Amino acid sequence: MENKDDRDRLAEFHHTISEQLNSRLSESPQFFGLLIVVATGYGYALVQDRPKLVLLATGLSYVAVLWASWYLAALGYAFRFLQNTQHCIEHELEWAKYTPGSDKEEKEEDGGKPPASEILPPDAFWLLPGIYHAHAFGLCALIAIICGVGSYKSLCYMPTCCAVACGIAAFVAGIAFTFLINGHYVRKFRDKRWQDPKNFDPKKPLPPTPDLSSAS
Repeated sequence: MENKDDRDRLAEFHHTISEQLNSRLSESPQFFGLLIVVATGYGYALVQDRPKLVLLATGLSYVAVLWASWYLAALGYAFRFLQNTQHCIEHELEWAKYTPGSDKEEKEEDGGKPPASEILPPDAFWLLPGIYHAHAFGLCALIAIICGVGSYKSLCYMPTCCAVACGIAAFVAGIAFTFLINGHYVRKFRDKRWQDPKNFDPKKPLPPTPDLSSAS
């Protein structure tokens, strides 16, 4: 840094980013509360034992869980973006040496670096902080429960083979959506947002924006 004022302003910005990170983490209880409401409403519909109501509740619960999976992936994207900004500031202020594991060179080099691929489950869910891994597993389990119960209740008005096939198809589609949406945000963060704190230069000019009008 050029002078003390710049360092002070950067340290203040680091504090602002820390508050934003805490705000993202504090959304966990609200997210969990939504799932409780969905599960409670679905349980109430099952108790009524009305086929059409159960079918409607199953569909709405299924869509709500998929939306929650999307929301969780976007939350992880925002978290990692803020965290990466923090790491760049810490390196600029020479604070990185105070972080845990900084005495190990490989940790310092690879800390916070997104995976090269998002195919494997650990890589697909890389954006999520550790406390959100249980949320992701719970969403997958909830998808399985909704599909299983919905398939069982469908036996009242469709052949067994059709009910089982619909349940399996819905489960596979839900799990695939969860993996794909998380993988999408990992790829987006890695290709468009992530900056290597060791090589990031805030004074380096951005690449020129291509003129798309001339290409049309």
